[in-house]
Amino acid sequence: MYFFIASFIVIICASIITIRILTAYSGFSRAFNLFTAALIASGWLAPLTIGWIRRENLLDGEVYAALHWGAYALFGFVFLLFCLLILRDVLWFLIYRLWRLFGRDGTVLDPKSAPLLNKMNFWTVLLAVGLSAYALYEGMKTPRLVELTITDPKITTPADIVILSDFHVNQTTPVKKIKQLVARIKGLRPDVVLIAGDLIDDKASTMPEQIKALAGLHGKYGTYMVLGNHEFYAGLTDWLPLFPQMGYRLLYNDGVSLPPLKLYIGGIPDANTTRRANKIMRPDLPLTMQKAHQSEYKILLSHSPSFLKELAPGKIDLMISGHTHGGQIFPFHFLVSRVNDGFLSGLYEEKNKKTKLYVSNGYGFWGPSMRLFAPSELVLLHLEPEASNK
Repeated sequence: MYFFIASFIVIICASIITIRILTAYSGFSRAFNLFTAALIASGWLAPLTIGWIRRENLLDGEVYAALHWGAYALFGFVFLLFCLLILRDVLWFLIYRLWRLFGRDGTVLDPKSAPLLNKMNFWTVLLAVGLSAYALYEGMKTPRLVELTITDPKITTPADIVILSDFHVNQTTPVKKIKQLVARIKGLRPDVVLIAGDLIDDKASTMPEQIKALAGLHGKYGTYMVLGNHEFYAGLTDWLPLFPQMGYRLLYNDGVSLPPLKLYIGGIPDANTTRRANKIMRPDLPLTMQKAHQSEYKILLSHSPSFLKELAPGKIDLMISGHTHGGQIFPFHFLVSRVNDGFLSGLYEEKNKKTKLYVSNGYGFWGPSMRLFAPSELVLLHLEPEASNK
């Protein structure tokens, strides 16, 4: 309830600011200003509207998919437009003040000049449209393949591991896209597939074909996954029996040794979601790692990268996370990095913890099918012995 109230307040404030900047001094007709206001408000309200339609099962199939895509695209556009308008007006105000400070004629830069403001608004809206189109292209295109090599004295056997995170498969996800991913992973011939949470983002009953397609994700020594926050939101009790049927080993405060690779993989549930849950549901690292052997290279799957701060030094060699989407749409990067203890994307070496952390941008997206300066990715991790161990 608190989240809904806070979101609604933010939406109302952002809508008012955007509408006022675009219409207050425009000199356009009332009908045009009302249309602009309705479009902006609809865009900001899109996430709540789509969430309500899905919760009440008011639409399904292709109609819902089209509405979902269009509404979230509009939301992405108004968000980018809002950011551009704020940045523009801050810079405009500073330049105007400096212009006046040096005794220049301020009328040529007056922010309240209707003709000048209309021109600036036109170019700002055009820029927002262009950025939105580019972000849609980046969000919809085939995610890049990121290859990462890690060497360590404890690695004695080479291993190729596929890391998949934040696909956010739902009833609108094309089955073709899932089959393309399955074929792509199969072509990489990984020893292990690791899923770092938020694989799914909808009720199991709404996506039977997507579930069937996801069942093809397999590595030579298995597919292992942990729960992200969206697995909890999507009706976890219905999903829990399905994961084994799909061929996935769910690691919930649990781990598994892979003797052929001298590798231990542990996994915990999303720390942010379960932090206030009962003790049984919360992450338990000692329980997760209790079956690990000292000589094994230890990997921990944790959807949230901020769990790294709770690790004792030397207990984990590599932690793999997702959740951040790399910021997904700039300038969200700054906020996402801040709320995740400075972790946003890529490989981090935490010497005080004697561990490495890899944070994946994720394969899919949440909300708008957009990515701006945060490309989606599939990761192929090569674990290699150090030269002295070969």
